[in-house]
Amino acid sequence: MITQNSTSQFRPVIADYEDPIEFFKAMISYLRTSEKSFTILSATRSLRKVSPALVSLILQKKRQLTLDRVEEFAKLLRLSASEKSYLRVWLERRQNSKLDASDTSKFTPEKNRKDVSTHILKDWINVYVKDCFQIPAVQADRSLIFRQLANLASPQRIERSIEFLLSEGHLRKTLEGKIVTETPLTVTDPQISSDKIRQFHKGALNVAKAAIDSHPASERYANTFIVPVDEERYQELVGLIQDFAEKMKDFAAQTSGNRLYQVVINLSPTGGKFE
Repeated sequence: MITQNSTSQFRPVIADYEDPIEFFKAMISYLRTSEKSFTILSATRSLRKVSPALVSLILQKKRQLTLDRVEEFAKLLRLSASEKSYLRVWLERRQNSKLDASDTSKFTPEKNRKDVSTHILKDWINVYVKDCFQIPAVQADRSLIFRQLANLASPQRIERSIEFLLSEGHLRKTLEGKIVTETPLTVTDPQISSDKIRQFHKGALNVAKAAIDSHPASERYANTFIVPVDEERYQELVGLIQDFAEKMKDFAAQTSGNRLYQVVINLSPTGGKFE
């Protein structure tokens, strides 16, 4: 494996590297040297699926670069068409091969997470219904879901949601007749603007609002910060939230329990701008 000096003035050659992360680091170092204005923050502003937080996690080998982000990552690294093709084939070959899971320099598929379209939000309650079936008691007795979600939706609406989720493959029936989730975590791209996503977030905020009155502080957590920031610090703040969100996705994909909780992260302006 070739390890190039981080201050090298020569453009890294992708074929010289055995570890994608080392190539990424070398390219970023090269761009910082050759383009004085280059920063990860500014370079990711126009990218839809790549944030400064994600880049940091990938470089630390705490996250995987997935195939659906190759196009955006190639823009970040200023890759040529041939380099982008090389990177895509590189990742496909590594993901399809049987690798030692303990080797963090290798890329492996994320088995506990599924990227989905906004179709699951045909009714925003679908997400709550789906995740309720991660609770073993609900898997054993589906009627318990009506008690779990009694304050969110009517039994008829929940029943329609169950049938929809089964037909769309988000839920499945086991040989024992239990209903279980197909994958622990389903995610949609948060950068997509959609009426369905807006309705889901509004619903989640209403659930959080109701919980303040209906549940004691020992069963919930609320924390609000009011902060004045400029455009640059705003992007830094968004990066912090995205970093936390990535960690939450990992947590959600591996956890189970006997009660359903929601975590709501909401960053919004409190008023207008001064012109």
